[in-house]
Amino acid sequence: MQKQEFEQNLQIFLNFYKAKQAELNNLKAGLNEESEERIVLDSFLNFLDLEINDETRYAAYMRLGQLKEDALKLILEKNGKSSEEIPDILYEAYIFVKNYHNDIFSEIISFAQDEQLFTEFYLEILKWVQKVGEAFTDFYLAWHSHIIETVNKNLEAQFDNNSEEIFKYLSENNLWADKIDGVSVDRSYSALIETQTGHEVATYSQAFPIEINDIAWEFENFISKLENLEDEIYNRKNEYIEYLTALKNAFSEKDIDKVVNKWRIVEQVWMKIDTPFQIGHPLEFYEDLYRKAVAPEWDIRIVDTSVLESVVESDMKDMYETLYDDIGRCKYETSYNYSKENMNRVQLYVSTPVLYFWAEFCGLFSAQVVPNDEVVSEAHGKKIFAFPGFVLESQRSLPKMQITQNIFEVDFIKKHQDFIQNDAKRYFEIYDIETIWHEFGHTLWLDLDTENMMNETGNFKNIEEFKATAGGLVAYFMKWWDENLNEDVIMTHVYRSIGLMKYRKIEDIVPYYCEALIHLDILFESGIISFNWEKILSHYSEENYKKVSELYITHYKKLIYTYLEKQSADVFLYDYAVKEGKYFFPKNKDVRKFVEYYYDMYEKIGNQTAK
Repeated sequence: MQKQEFEQNLQIFLNFYKAKQAELNNLKAGLNEESEERIVLDSFLNFLDLEINDETRYAAYMRLGQLKEDALKLILEKNGKSSEEIPDILYEAYIFVKNYHNDIFSEIISFAQDEQLFTEFYLEILKWVQKVGEAFTDFYLAWHSHIIETVNKNLEAQFDNNSEEIFKYLSENNLWADKIDGVSVDRSYSALIETQTGHEVATYSQAFPIEINDIAWEFENFISKLENLEDEIYNRKNEYIEYLTALKNAFSEKDIDKVVNKWRIVEQVWMKIDTPFQIGHPLEFYEDLYRKAVAPEWDIRIVDTSVLESVVESDMKDMYETLYDDIGRCKYETSYNYSKENMNRVQLYVSTPVLYFWAEFCGLFSAQVVPNDEVVSEAHGKKIFAFPGFVLESQRSLPKMQITQNIFEVDFIKKHQDFIQNDAKRYFEIYDIETIWHEFGHTLWLDLDTENMMNETGNFKNIEEFKATAGGLVAYFMKWWDENLNEDVIMTHVYRSIGLMKYRKIEDIVPYYCEALIHLDILFESGIISFNWEKILSHYSEENYKKVSELYITHYKKLIYTYLEKQSADVFLYDYAVKEGKYFFPKNKDVRKFVEYYYDMYEKIGNQTAK
């Protein structure tokens, strides 16, 4: 098979996958009519022994079709399920979702094989990503049960939900993030084990020996299969084998002092793989609030050049240089050069997530930038993955919700829906600005130890997501003036920011909730939106657009200095938010009125579809 034929077949493969995604999205039909889709949703609810009604069917669709847990959690809370019962039910839901999606993955792989779309080398990659993924899924269940539902919950009970006291305890007892040469890397590839006297740190291989042994065995078989084949298309056989070998070694490592270096090797060799078949970086997301134990993930993304050609990178670089003209490069020379080189080394992959496992059965990305290790990035850069086609189709298939009707004006909803459903070209333009720029924004204003220095109280991620989104917006505001695009940029930003309010109590995505609190502070101050105790009112005009753009630039500059001076993340965050008990609330009293109003409504009708 020649490379040209192989890449043409990639599109045939992606089209088949997209048809399967459309079937998943079409489970929404079961919300409104007797159908095969309704049978699937009801079987999910019967499996969980939940009452069948409009709200629970919506939760079933969101969990099964959209891979989101929040609607199901809300149902369980409203039905009076205890804090002990809810994790068990979510566990059972995960099993159902995993089996349902894995059957689809088998169909996708069988299609590629039957149609002879790929060489044997790449067909085996698809097959073995699935086999390894099945082993990884067992690990995720054990990982989540031990770290999130047991150790962390016990720490919260021990310290009365005081996160600062938990961090203090972990730090004083040398239990916080993993270290290399005595220096913390601000995340963990390990778990705490509870002992009679407190806790001790164990590598994944020590904490989960059965699951890790199964994973190592599958990696050995995967490697052995590829060793007997050749990559006739991209000549990356050695790179794939090197990556898989490094993964096996990292997971199998039993010496806690060596584990960080083993994962750095994984990331270094992963950066060498530049084919359209991108086996995902398995440890990116932090579900663990306290030690930032990276959540298990595993997938394969296929590059899809038919959707979007990003044009924003040069504008982000222009914004960075313009702001440094004012700051002075000599004042922060190390950070200036580090972030600039980071941007220059970025590999951008516009792609589609085809097979996914582990934590990804609880939610897929709209985009992603990895690796997290800044030592690796300093030498090898980062990869940005964008999934615009996948995200658009997911958004198009979201049911219309009653809370949306209650919160927004009719004209605002109509404009937003028209934009989502009927204007893919414009949607992708704004995805480029809002989402791909967001990922580039993560690379800026950093140095090797920035995160470590700023994260003493665990709040770094709670401003980092704002930094990423605001960076993209500021780059747009400083460069663009498009009367046909400006209002849509603001509209989608407002819509997203308000939608993030529902994540207040969902621990692993609280950083996006905190991000939204800061956005709303700026949006309210600009006058571009207001709240009249019933609805959010939009006041878009050229004058208000100018105000909001100027405010974002001002607040972003303030944030920049927080990073460049490596101050505690609290310094910036607590200008906008206060923490009361476990949860953050807006500091601005007008924003708080709205946020409290919205969340109260969400708890009451968050799962009601519009009538």
